[in-house]
Amino acid sequence: MSRHTRNARALFLNAVPLRHASALAVLASLACARVAVPPETVGPDVGKRVVAEHGVVGAGNAYASEAGLEMLRRGGSAVDAAVATAFALGVTEPMMSGLGAGGGLLYWDAKTRHAEYLNFYSASGSVPDTGLRSVGGTATPRGVGIPGAVRGLLAAHAKYGKLPRAVVLEPAIRLAADGYTVNALLAREIVASTEKLNASGGAARLFLPGGKPLRAGDHLVQPELAATLRSIAAEGADVFYAGAIGDHIVQTLRAAGSTITRADFAAYQPRWTRPVCTTYHGRVVLSAAAPQSGVQVVEALNLVADRNMPSLGLPSRSPDAFRVMTGALRVAVTDRDAVIGDPDKVAVPMAGITSKAYAATRAAKVEAAVGGRLAAGNPWSFDQAATGDCAAMVSAPPATLPRPAAPGAPGDGSMAETTHMSVVDAEGNAVSVTNTLGLGFGTGTWVDGVFLNSAMFNFARDANSPNAAGPFRVPASTIAPTIVLRDGLVEMVVGCPGSPAIPPAIVQTIVYVLDYGLDPLAALRMPRMIPTAGAPLRMEDGFAEAVYAEARRLGYEVTVAPAVDMGFGGVHVIARIGGRWVGAADPRRDGEVRGW
Repeated sequence: MSRHTRNARALFLNAVPLRHASALAVLASLACARVAVPPETVGPDVGKRVVAEHGVVGAGNAYASEAGLEMLRRGGSAVDAAVATAFALGVTEPMMSGLGAGGGLLYWDAKTRHAEYLNFYSASGSVPDTGLRSVGGTATPRGVGIPGAVRGLLAAHAKYGKLPRAVVLEPAIRLAADGYTVNALLAREIVASTEKLNASGGAARLFLPGGKPLRAGDHLVQPELAATLRSIAAEGADVFYAGAIGDHIVQTLRAAGSTITRADFAAYQPRWTRPVCTTYHGRVVLSAAAPQSGVQVVEALNLVADRNMPSLGLPSRSPDAFRVMTGALRVAVTDRDAVIGDPDKVAVPMAGITSKAYAATRAAKVEAAVGGRLAAGNPWSFDQAATGDCAAMVSAPPATLPRPAAPGAPGDGSMAETTHMSVVDAEGNAVSVTNTLGLGFGTGTWVDGVFLNSAMFNFARDANSPNAAGPFRVPASTIAPTIVLRDGLVEMVVGCPGSPAIPPAIVQTIVYVLDYGLDPLAALRMPRMIPTAGAPLRMEDGFAEAVYAEARRLGYEVTVAPAVDMGFGGVHVIARIGGRWVGAADPRRDGEVRGW
């Protein structure tokens, strides 16, 4: 098929608004009728879209989505479903998340009309390893941060769950003990990480049996992980942080030169805080607080809010619309990189960088030609507390801290290292959760069935950066779980894995669904772009030739990837349309949605 033919086909498939989507409605009715289709039998589009009355779960694979749906059917809350899904994903996507990972959870409570953000990202200990950057490679236990997933997910469950902890962990335990069918993505990542997996005898025994990588279609049983999950189900998070499991982890890390102590591990606590927010075309957008990247999502939306994007055409077809969208994303990532850090340790101008007044000062840069690296703006003079609709829906802002000395340049791992889940329940509560090991299989360190993260490599090298390592600090990350409200009700839940692709994919999905009226699955099929603060610009195949020409005219150094490339994210989106929930899973990855 020629590129022009592919572009024409993409335009037909991608630009179908919901009001014209009769064919998609037929697919939706079939999706609603599906219950527990075995994941190994599905085709490329099965499970990618669902329409439901009561609730929806979208996650990285069918096993995990089924786990969340099971909780909803048993009368559980959105948090019950999200936590069950997250633990299940840790079993079925061991290269991306799990008990040794960390992340962030955004929660909307429909009854109180209040939002909270839980930062459970992996953190440094009391004495950061200042020599870590001199260590060759990333497969070292010295790169492990104190994992936040277990304590974070169970903290959310304790606060907002309805079902017993043991019930919520049942699906994950079942998947670990009884096993599941390995899919193509996991098989590929095992091959890519063979050296890392070989460093641990236990992991190699499971994932490289007889010295050969597991293949798609093989059956994987993880007895050590099942035992660890059973201990957590019975005893709670303390057994992981202050009990035998924590002892085993710390002993392994210390033996390899890590500075994390037993006391550090036991002291870890997730942090409840307020999400960042803005108003957008009559909605309220809530997203992840720093040091996660909700500020990037919000600033980009502020920059496109007054541009009347539909009047410019689709960014995939119109050079004018492309120029605005790409420019807004480029400005937002530039500003994010300059200020992001742990707000409990350094000052981060979250109110300033997410304000519309600050966006107005950056508007001229949106359509400017690319000339090297874009200079960051100065959001500090706009850094006041949230006001208006946002203030009523979030908790108090964090305390003011001294301004940091210099910008940083945090990173976030590879492209198969993070997972996301979006959930809504029958009461209108919503959860958006992103969980990550940092790199594929983290550092490769494996203890009691658990892969441990590589979070310490996310700190900046520059000691003056707001993202510099420090005692008990959380490094910056690109994750950005997001919820959109309209008239105090959930209209959209969205999030994504994919390192630098995460905020751009979220912003493009929001704009396509809310402004262009695209069906959620059609929005996910749109080709994406990932700009940087400099000239490099990654684009998928599927844009019009005039758009590629415009990108090069502006001075971008364009790299074109194949269409629906997994490096451009894996969005899970749920939207409220016509009084029903419409869920969609990104065709770029193996995720599926389930509803009832």
